[in-house]
Amino acid sequence: MKFLRGFDWRLLMIFLLVAGIVHLAVTFLAVNDTRASAYARLAHAYAKNKMTIADVVSPQHQPLPFLAPDARYAFCPFETAKGTLRVQAVLPDLGWTVGVYAPDGTNLYFAAASSDRETTIDLSIVPSDDRFMGLPSTTAANIDPQQTIAAGKGLIVVRAPDRGEPYRADELAALSKASCRIGGA
Repeated sequence: MKFLRGFDWRLLMIFLLVAGIVHLAVTFLAVNDTRASAYARLAHAYAKNKMTIADVVSPQHQPLPFLAPDARYAFCPFETAKGTLRVQAVLPDLGWTVGVYAPDGTNLYFAAASSDRETTIDLSIVPSDDRFMGLPSTTAANIDPQQTIAAGKGLIVVRAPDRGEPYRADELAALSKASCRIGGA
């Protein structure tokens, strides 16, 4: 009992308060650490502003954790510093998707194929800063404003379900039609 009377409780409270502040600060900093993010991993592995079909997902080859082995993927890390990026893809059947993600993983755009018809994606990604990119050309004037998003950089993912060997050639042909490039059509 004598020990408890001589104990400085204020010191314990200060220690707990400082520990709580450090815990909160480290938690918030960890959320913003994107060094090992999906974008960082794929930006180093694939060419910028070019759609690349990834190898088949297997235990030996996993570009990202938790990718489904029953699907094929095409990735396009992009930067719009040099102008508008044009994304085009054909989603022929159910299970096909296109997603545009910011470097922090935020979903900027997502589209899934319809069951009754082929879905065509024609999307423009414009720079997100306030730079003047010049007057729009005649092709840019025909862009549907509902299919335009603003992003400085990010990742485009096209997912195609792998339905087996009999369908593989058709799936790869449709997946190879997906493109992302700076400029016109």
